[in-house]
Amino acid sequence: MSGQAGSGVPTKIVVGTDGSATAERAVQKASALAAAVGAELIIISAFNNRAPAGVAAAGISIDSGWVAAAQGAAETVAKEAAERAKAAGVASVSYQAVSGEPSEALIHVTQEQQADLLVVGSKGMQSTARFLLGPIANKVSRKVDCDLLIVETSE
Repeated sequence: MSGQAGSGVPTKIVVGTDGSATAERAVQKASALAAAVGAELIIISAFNNRAPAGVAAAGISIDSGWVAAAQGAAETVAKEAAERAKAAGVASVSYQAVSGEPSEALIHVTQEQQADLLVVGSKGMQSTARFLLGPIANKVSRKVDCDLLIVETSE
């Protein structure tokens, strides 16, 4: 069975990971779904190329080596997740490290790739301060223009 545009079955799925156990649950769910419907799976890992708050104010600069290390770590996380997805039976898997805040990176890639499903984890969703949505799920739910699957990932 292969997903077809307009059929309600996803043909292109985006999922993000930071390498954590909770993010891995979202990747596993996205992989299982992609394998079941024959969808393409795009795995991303975001990295920050800016100085953390307060660092620039302290007069400390972030050098290109730090940015390269952050990008390399994010690419390794995404590549390893893609290898697990292939082992789980996903025929078409790609991965990329994306510069930026995680929710913005997810939205950007989802739009750029014209994905029809974004999968995110629920980590932090129990927080009433966030009105039942975790920080990433909360942000993407307001901005993404495709279907959104929020996977239960609490420990």
